[in-house]
Amino acid sequence: MDRAIGGLAGEATDETQRFMAELTPSAGEGATAPILGPRLHTDLFQYWLSLPRESGIPAASDFDPAAARSWLADITIFSVNSPDDIPHRLVGTAIAERLGYDATGRNLLDFVDPSYRRQCSRDMHEVAWRPCGWQVRYLTHYPSGRIAHVQSLYLPLRGPAGKPPRIVSVHTPENAERYDGAADTPNFASEIARMIWIDVGFGVPG
Repeated sequence: MDRAIGGLAGEATDETQRFMAELTPSAGEGATAPILGPRLHTDLFQYWLSLPRESGIPAASDFDPAAARSWLADITIFSVNSPDDIPHRLVGTAIAERLGYDATGRNLLDFVDPSYRRQCSRDMHEVAWRPCGWQVRYLTHYPSGRIAHVQSLYLPLRGPAGKPPRIVSVHTPENAERYDGAADTPNFASEIARMIWIDVGFGVPG
């Protein structure tokens, strides 16, 4: 694993640094811009690049939801609090509609398939603390019973002083592949179809 992690890793708690040292991020393709997804993935990436990046990545306070209103319905923002706690800070209306409820405040990891849950946390930590961009195409089981692949882009944001880093992401569902029984909660990433790490100046895993 490339351990040339950049601007934020030294600020992580001892618990976070141990977690990142003990578990390597998932293998994936390397890129310098989004590969998957429709135009909105590229548009969000270009907007992210346009923000002030004095420390190498934009501050969360510089991310303006009004400027991203064209994509806001499909955007989420997470706070990377700890290896076991990555809560949703913001959930777009289209995402809430697909899930059947507003997941704001809920821990992302509670929705991730147990087979990938710990690794998902490690991969999210890579985005936040290396930092880097990340694109994933993965299978989602919605509470309605709908099963479809989703393409997601994740980009790092620096949190306020003394606060954990954040991640802004956009999610594009594909057409339903099949339907199964309804459930109380979604199930994300029981299958990973493709993964891309995006170099934003601090390298990528590999």
